[in-house]
Amino acid sequence: MARSEAPLAGIDRVAIVGTGLLGGSLGLGLRALGYRGAILGVGRRPETLKTARDAGCVTETTTDLRQAVIASGLVVMATPLGHFVSLLEQIAACNHRDLIITDVGSTKGEVCAHARRLLSVPGRFIGSHPMAGGERHGPEFARADLFNGKPCIVTPADGADFNALNMVESMWSALGMKTVRMTPEEHDQAVAKISHLPHAVAALLVQLAKRGGAMRVASTGFADTTRVASGDAEVWTDIFLTNRAALSSALDELAKDVTRLRDLLQREDMAAVRALLDAGKGGRDELIETWRHGED
Repeated sequence: MARSEAPLAGIDRVAIVGTGLLGGSLGLGLRALGYRGAILGVGRRPETLKTARDAGCVTETTTDLRQAVIASGLVVMATPLGHFVSLLEQIAACNHRDLIITDVGSTKGEVCAHARRLLSVPGRFIGSHPMAGGERHGPEFARADLFNGKPCIVTPADGADFNALNMVESMWSALGMKTVRMTPEEHDQAVAKISHLPHAVAALLVQLAKRGGAMRVASTGFADTTRVASGDAEVWTDIFLTNRAALSSALDELAKDVTRLRDLLQREDMAAVRALLDAGKGGRDELIETWRHGED
């Protein structure tokens, strides 16, 4: 994991709202980096907060969001997206004008719009999306190295506070991530194709296999292909709904590609089928090679 001499320098307390896989891993990662401030886990369920504290993800816990916001210099929203509007409303009511706010949400257009509308100092909200995770989502599955080597998309609004932006980007960089700046719209279009659409397709493939009994002969290849379908349904419902326009567009593009492949098969155009498969293999191989070079 990348190291930082002073992660979150000047911030004595970080509040992580939502201590599941991402929130818990953020806390573990900061502690592994040597962050000496308090890491406050905020949630609604005392039993989940206790699990997070027992796992070392946080140093303190509370169910009182207002208390956490007032006492902290940085708040990270790590709940399902469906809770973000309520969280932003409650944070805004605290009127903590020096507070830096970021998130780990998988969509950005609606989130950033809500932040601009609700916060008195919207420039101190820096949208971020660490491209890391897994199908298991509790704090007991959190890992200090979850973010290492992965990209993190940061979506600062026009007029973003420089110090807030620098603090958020520095935090993700210290955790070993490569930060990439995008507009919220660019983010949503990109992740619709590389994250949201694959999840939708994995879920549909499982349903297809269950019809007619094909699932009884499924093995590791099918399990690997559909791994993401095991993700939390509540979380992914929120993601699909808040990025419905970009996901719908990606589904339309995929439908055209599926129709084209079906037509090639019906025409027995094996040269075109081979070219399609070669292009897919080459693109994925290039991605894996890029990752390998990034780790060297």
